[in-house]
Amino acid sequence: MSLFPLLRSKKETKLISLGPYKITIKKIYISYFCILSLFFSCNNNLNTMTKSSINIIPKPTSLKSSGSSFDLLSINGIYIENNSTDEKEIAEIFQNYLRPLKKLKIEHSTHDVKNKINISLNPKHNLKEESYKLKIDDEKSVTLKASSKSGLFYGFQSFRQLCDPDLEKKIKPNNTAIPSCDIIDTPSFSYRGMHLDVSRHFFDIEFVKTYIDMIALHKMNVFHWHLTDDNGWRIEIKKYPLLTEKSAWRVDRRHEPWKEQSPANPEEQATYGGFYTQEEIKDVVAYAKKRNIMIIPEIEMPGHTSEVFAAYPELSCNNKYIPVNPGSYWPNIDIFCAGNDAVFSFLRDVLEEVSLLFPGPYIHIGGDEAEKTNWEKCEKCQNRIKEKNLKNEHELQSWFIKEIEKFILSKNKKLIGWDEILEGGLAKSATVMSWRGFQGGIQSAKSGHDVIMCPVSHCYFDYYQSNPENAPAAAFGGMTTLKTVYSFDPIPKELNSNNSKHILGGQGNLWTEYVQTPKIAQYRVLPRMTALSEVLWSGPKKYTYEDFYLRLQDLQKRFDKLNWTYADGSFEVNINSVQDNQQSPVLVSLSSEHPGKPIYYTTNKDQPDQGSKIFYKNFPITKTTTIKAVIPKPDGTLSAVSKKTFYFHKAMGKTVNYITKYVKKYSGAGEQNLIDGLIGTTNHNDGYWQGWEKINMEILVDLQQSTKVNTIICGFLESHRSWIFLPEIVEISFSSDGERFINKKSYVLEDGEHYSDPNRKEVIFNELNQSARYILIKAVNKEICPNWHAGSGGKAWVFSDEIVIE
Repeated sequence: MSLFPLLRSKKETKLISLGPYKITIKKIYISYFCILSLFFSCNNNLNTMTKSSINIIPKPTSLKSSGSSFDLLSINGIYIENNSTDEKEIAEIFQNYLRPLKKLKIEHSTHDVKNKINISLNPKHNLKEESYKLKIDDEKSVTLKASSKSGLFYGFQSFRQLCDPDLEKKIKPNNTAIPSCDIIDTPSFSYRGMHLDVSRHFFDIEFVKTYIDMIALHKMNVFHWHLTDDNGWRIEIKKYPLLTEKSAWRVDRRHEPWKEQSPANPEEQATYGGFYTQEEIKDVVAYAKKRNIMIIPEIEMPGHTSEVFAAYPELSCNNKYIPVNPGSYWPNIDIFCAGNDAVFSFLRDVLEEVSLLFPGPYIHIGGDEAEKTNWEKCEKCQNRIKEKNLKNEHELQSWFIKEIEKFILSKNKKLIGWDEILEGGLAKSATVMSWRGFQGGIQSAKSGHDVIMCPVSHCYFDYYQSNPENAPAAAFGGMTTLKTVYSFDPIPKELNSNNSKHILGGQGNLWTEYVQTPKIAQYRVLPRMTALSEVLWSGPKKYTYEDFYLRLQDLQKRFDKLNWTYADGSFEVNINSVQDNQQSPVLVSLSSEHPGKPIYYTTNKDQPDQGSKIFYKNFPITKTTTIKAVIPKPDGTLSAVSKKTFYFHKAMGKTVNYITKYVKKYSGAGEQNLIDGLIGTTNHNDGYWQGWEKINMEILVDLQQSTKVNTIICGFLESHRSWIFLPEIVEISFSSDGERFINKKSYVLEDGEHYSDPNRKEVIFNELNQSARYILIKAVNKEICPNWHAGSGGKAWVFSDEIVIE
């Protein structure tokens, strides 16, 4: 169900309007629309695609269709070959799903029979774990075969997507036909996961089960349950009752922005939060098991643990009570004391109970963002460093993790941690969850460690997926579109075939700082979870985004029937420049996340509408030009206007060498971003900005030949609420050979009004009268947020969008 119900329609509205003449020339109207639709579909690489009635996601490995159909009403029973418990469980799933049509009896039969659903679980089928064969026969039978129970379960999920979505609401559909087909299917990756943070905001058991249902429909098999963090402890531990009496609750500040939530007042009652009893957890584990989903519990350590000190302050370095934090707690300096033996007794006791609740092979211990300020000052921690002959606090964290690993191994479990556990040396049996990018995963795989890829660039679903101005709720930041998720490849090119075997798969992460309700949680993950599921099951880059998008339209009808909220996606038009080489003309490229939808555009500053030009191929521009573009929305209205001005200047199409590299999640349009003629908005997530965290921005522009330069304009963003500050100083200098630089110019900047609205600032160097081939530009970062800022001591950002050279 869309979060914009008033903007959605069951039927697609016509896109072309001929004003008052629509009725009198209806035939012309329809013909014109059809011609335009056909014309545009060819442009969007859809000319070879026809809409099949088989639109399964993830797309099966092999799918053959006979072109005929099979009436579900002709089925009069379910036969199971071996009469096993596993076969019976799957048969009951079919039975319950088809109950709105008729009541089907489950019986034992050793051979396939017409007008039956025939289920066979047998090693002789020689199918891999989770693989299956599904045959919808023209001879009026359904046959499902697998060598594992999980394979049977996933075979049902494919069968389910062949059926009319009305069955999801347990009502008899008007359409009881399903396509006849032959499917052989097997997953590309063994680990296909979704994460849910229940610390920042607590989600009840009902929604947790719905989340598991969402995972199951997508043939994903892991639920990563983030149970503890600075904002709340969510799991009952019998030996430490204060964890759920005190650490599970905080003062309610939901009415305030997350990063600006005010601290608890003395004597203020902590009323917001919650926890899961051990009986509830056992119930969820059993629920997940029936859906072939393994649950990985996460108990954070040594950092992200300040909530514990509301109940047991003696486990911290400072031995001081800390109320559970509402809102952002950064930098999170209050962590477990690594020099206190009582900490390890506590953690062993906690993990003992956790290991008994979760039968899966893994326990996640976090290990990320462990700020070591208190360790540096703590006498016990410093004594531990000396006692264990450790070099520094990073090695102290490694020692800490290895101590925990010993206990986890004693429980026949494996340790998983975020990629920070690499710092100071990796525990021998650890599996690494690579989130800060791909590099941690690459390093771990090359060392022989198993890896789960979930880079922030592709797998962080708490980020915006469309223009923040149109989003129903604020997000953490960044931008991870549906198209970006679908482009994800868990196996980096840097790994050879032997190393790549250690990449188990990938995972989507939903951190919930800005996710207060189940509906917002669903909106954040759907349909990005759908895109990720196909990458992990079918394999990366095996099918086109256009093909996936076409099938997604069918699956979203099922989401509607299930009452699952999902994002309609981004209706922005991406306006970019393309240049094959420095001698070729600059071309304008327009694209959207909705293949098949026409893009209307203008180049004369007029507002675009259905009467404007339709984009069908890149077009050249030779002067400063403003492009405006729109696409139709689901209700037939037009999107907000996307607008970009291309500023022609001497650096366009030349080369930028990055002496310091921008952070990958804020990479703009890549290597040409700063000289592509496009400036950003005041939204740092708009895809036109590049960001540097704590380090200076330093670039070298190569104009390819000696060029007369009179003016240089550098664009920067100031957005205090996002920890983005103007640089302290901007410096430019010139060179003819790229080695000796002369005539340095400096420009000193000061902060604008604290927490004012985001603004774009231009630093202008005029009357330069300088001839040079190379221009060195340096923007000096504050490095840390100033004392007046809520993030004082945290890493400061510098953002730049364009360097104009005239």
